[in-house]
Amino acid sequence: MSHITITDVHKQYGQTSVLRGIELDIPQGSVLALLGPSGCGKTTLLRLIAGFEPLERGRIAFDGRVMASERAFVPPERRGIGYVPQEGTLFPHLTVEGNVRFGLVRGDDPQRRIEEVLALTGLDGLGKRYPHELSGGQQQRVALARALAPGPDLVLLDEPFNALDLDLRRNMCEDVIQVLRQTGTTTVLVTHDPGEAFAVSDQLAVMQDGRIMQCARPETVYWQPASPAVARLTGTALFLSGEADTHAAQCALGTVPLHPGQGETRGEAMIMVRPEQLQWQDAPPGTPAQVDRRSFRGDHTLVSLSLASLCLDLRMASLLAPALHAQGYIRILGACMAYPSHTLGPGAG
Repeated sequence: MSHITITDVHKQYGQTSVLRGIELDIPQGSVLALLGPSGCGKTTLLRLIAGFEPLERGRIAFDGRVMASERAFVPPERRGIGYVPQEGTLFPHLTVEGNVRFGLVRGDDPQRRIEEVLALTGLDGLGKRYPHELSGGQQQRVALARALAPGPDLVLLDEPFNALDLDLRRNMCEDVIQVLRQTGTTTVLVTHDPGEAFAVSDQLAVMQDGRIMQCARPETVYWQPASPAVARLTGTALFLSGEADTHAAQCALGTVPLHPGQGETRGEAMIMVRPEQLQWQDAPPGTPAQVDRRSFRGDHTLVSLSLASLCLDLRMASLLAPALHAQGYIRILGACMAYPSHTLGPGAG
């Protein structure tokens, strides 16, 4: 297994700074998801971990052994990694078994190892097929099997399911991560899909502009984002003007409790609420509201509500959505986050 430590890593191309002081600690056998928009540095960081490129400053170590620094560099083939790129890059002229065999160093019984990883990745009985005879999901499983064949301590996944439909992509990702957990392999997944990242990771690192904005458990990142930018990158967020105190805040929806550790944000603030925290009720308690618009979408309904001082657009389960022009009350479930107003930046609300 590999315990990965990344310390003050910097990378630039020409005069362009791509990574700026990356710090990460990835326990052995865990799954880290790197989440962020295109161009934020996710794939560059993955390539530095793999050894495909040198770094300008900092250090990357596996189990305390330095793989990359300003003075040291261990090539990819000596790092004990498996790498699965975005498109899988299978050899079209080789069968499934041939592709998997390509990832193996010559051993006493390569066929046995091939059969083991095909079984592990759900490819039993497909060893004689060629890539063009497989579905997109099966092709990505072959790429994973090839990466796993040498028994790597670390597997790096660079958005390997990006070309698949959303539902298939998320299902495939969960299946693949389950396989990696069975082998105890440390895993780093690059993705731009928050749902995918939340579903599979032990730690979620949110990146923007070459920096780690927050790295914590998925639940912590979602409910207690470190900044408004992290809140937006990880899901839909509503920002309401208010006044924050040590444990609670006042806003258009009344008094709302704040997550612990919010004491440093006092006075004028922006209160972050996830839409699913807002509950419609026919009777008090809550803030009076009226349904101005209603759009049925099948399993959910989009509802526009008017309150005393604001309008809210909510996505609600269709069976629970109120009727057009209905009057009721909105209350907030659970605790919220408060940020100083000046940190909200463009795109507020």
